[in-house]
Amino acid sequence: MKKILTSLFACFALLSFTFGAQADTNAQFKNDDPYELFRLVTEKAFQRFKQDWPKVEQDPELLKVIIREELLPYIDYEYASFKVLGKHTRGPSRDELMKFVDAFRDYIVTVYAQLFINYRSEQTIIVEPSNSKELDKIVVVKSKIVEPGRPDIAVTFKLINRGKGWQAFDMEAEGISVLSTKRKEIGDAISRIGFKAVINDLIEKADKKLNFKSDDKNVS
Repeated sequence: MKKILTSLFACFALLSFTFGAQADTNAQFKNDDPYELFRLVTEKAFQRFKQDWPKVEQDPELLKVIIREELLPYIDYEYASFKVLGKHTRGPSRDELMKFVDAFRDYIVTVYAQLFINYRSEQTIIVEPSNSKELDKIVVVKSKIVEPGRPDIAVTFKLINRGKGWQAFDMEAEGISVLSTKRKEIGDAISRIGFKAVINDLIEKADKKLNFKSDDKNVS
């Protein structure tokens, strides 16, 4: 189970990064078609990541900077935070809730950054085209991560438009939702140690320094 969840977050990080790459002000991509946008930014995002890898090897913390600049503006972390909290939004003050949102934001930056250390340059994403002419508030982008010598990983990526353009908030792989997984994990922790303690735990995890394992630098 732990291996599946690790793969889930790795897939989500890869996919989120490609969508987030549109933050580049020089990109000529419109934000009105989530399917076409997702497809267009993939190649550009992976080129950027490959180019910056030598710098990342020297300073892994650079991954956090890249994610904050390129990914975070296109992740609806506030929406995701409240979905993760579920029933636990009742009780805490507005100030406490926003502290949780901030802590969860910084936490996912660190989680994604640590997972990117396992990135392999052979990995690519193939996005399934959509013939849908009507867009709902929430759309699903189907895609798969392809790597030579490994089985394809089919993923379903969820985006929402709350008036700020299309932003990512969840993905599913093998029937497992990242959002649902974190909701159970954090919900159980709140019941066990309390709301404020969970915030402090997220802050502590977010401040964790990134590091390579012995074989993580072997990225071709």
